[in-house]
Amino acid sequence: MAITAIRTAIIYLFLIAALRVTGKRQLGELQPIELVVTLLISDLASVPMQESGAPLLSGLIPIAVLVSLELILSALMMKSNGLSRLISGNPVVLINDGKLSQKALRQLRLTVEDLLETLRQQEVFDLRDVRYAIAETNGKISIFKHADCQTATVRDLKKKPPSGGAAVPVVNDGKLVDWGMQMMGISERWVLDVLEKHGCPLSETLLLTADSKRQVYLIRKGEESA
Repeated sequence: MAITAIRTAIIYLFLIAALRVTGKRQLGELQPIELVVTLLISDLASVPMQESGAPLLSGLIPIAVLVSLELILSALMMKSNGLSRLISGNPVVLINDGKLSQKALRQLRLTVEDLLETLRQQEVFDLRDVRYAIAETNGKISIFKHADCQTATVRDLKKKPPSGGAAVPVVNDGKLVDWGMQMMGISERWVLDVLEKHGCPLSETLLLTADSKRQVYLIRKGEESA
């Protein structure tokens, strides 16, 4: 039992490292080559975990080979558009200038209801509101609405945004967030001074966010946010 637990832990850590190397795409955003590698890795990893008599390397080596091949092929695809199109395919235009392409739907084996469902998920309830709809190589459908159906932006309204942009975490569960401080160009000393000003120690801070104008939002541990 202990050996099985140790083998499982080793494979688990190895898989984390392998998937970390291949990138951070979500499952729904995987290209075909990445999806195949992910499925094969899950199958290969299950064998040495279930069969304690099988050598551990018999599961780790094939996984390492698959990851290496995926990285090599990805590098080749970046240099060759032809190879990239061959493996990942091309985007397919489903709606062009408001006109639905039934040929494209048949090519992708999509029904009209499939397309309508995707449009509804993007808050489009009328085909006539869509100028372009493109099926991307990862399976998602990108929508571009007609000008009179698009949401007005701050630029359209000719107004200046009141805030300092996106707020990012600089403290999370009592720990400093390095990438957040770097993104906002603030120092650890500045964060600690802000916490001291609010009378909240770092260890008692659940979340502290800051934007480019140094506007902060603080939530203490055990405190319900408004």
